[in-house]
Order: sequence, then C-alpha cells, then structure tokens
Amino acid sequence: MAILFLRIFIGGVMLLHIVGKLQDYDNYVLGFQSILGLSQATSFAVTILFEGLFAAMIIMGVGTRVASLLMAVVSAVALWEAFVEGMLSADASKLEFIYMGIYLALVISGGGEYALSNLFLDCKNVLKR
Repeated sequence: MAILFLRIFIGGVMLLHIVGKLQDYDNYVLGFQSILGLSQATSFAVTILFEGLFAAMIIMGVGTRVASLLMAVVSAVALWEAFVEGMLSADASKLEFIYMGIYLALVISGGGEYALSNLFLDCKNVLKR
C-alpha cells in the first residue's frame, strides 16, 4: 500500500506542477531552452507532454521504473543546469532532491503489488520473494 500511495502522491504532484507551468505559460516559454534545435515553444510542449505521460504512467503503475528513472534524470539535469548558471537556490535544490529521492525509491521498488501492469502481465513482484 505504501508504494501505491507513493506512486499516486508523486504522480499527482507532477500533474499539479505541470498545471502550474501551463498557467504561467508565457513566462516559462520565454525562458525555456531549445531542445534538439526545436523552438522554445515546441520544446516546452514536448517536455510537458512527456512529463504528463510519465506522471500518468507512475500513477497507474505501468512502466513505473522506466518513467521514474527518466524523471529522476530530468530532476538531475535541472539541478545541474541551475548549478552551472549559478541560479541554484537552497529551496529549489531541496525540492529537486526530494523529487529525485522519490523517483529513485520508485525505480528501486517498481510499481508494487497494486500496479496496473500486474493485472495484465504475469510480473513477479520483487517484494513477494
């Protein structure tokens, strides 16, 4: 049950984070970095799309390890970019480290017993050994 709560909690927090970014769209797009030569607006849209997809995957328990690992990498990159630019505040770094810790806990634990993937696949749960 704890893994289920953790999945729903971090997925919900990420979805609220995405909604916050979309509400302040103009400010985020103007400062967003170009990814793979795409425009700032396109890069922002692709990032939001993938973050939303990964949050939904984590909530449902489908591909939890992969989605959590990718989100942990995103958090690490965000920390690194803020550090390099000298804009790493104590509050922002604490929040990113908390996100990264939760994602890494989900990478280790997987989706748990109540993951949607366990209903459709004959997955072995690591905790049932």
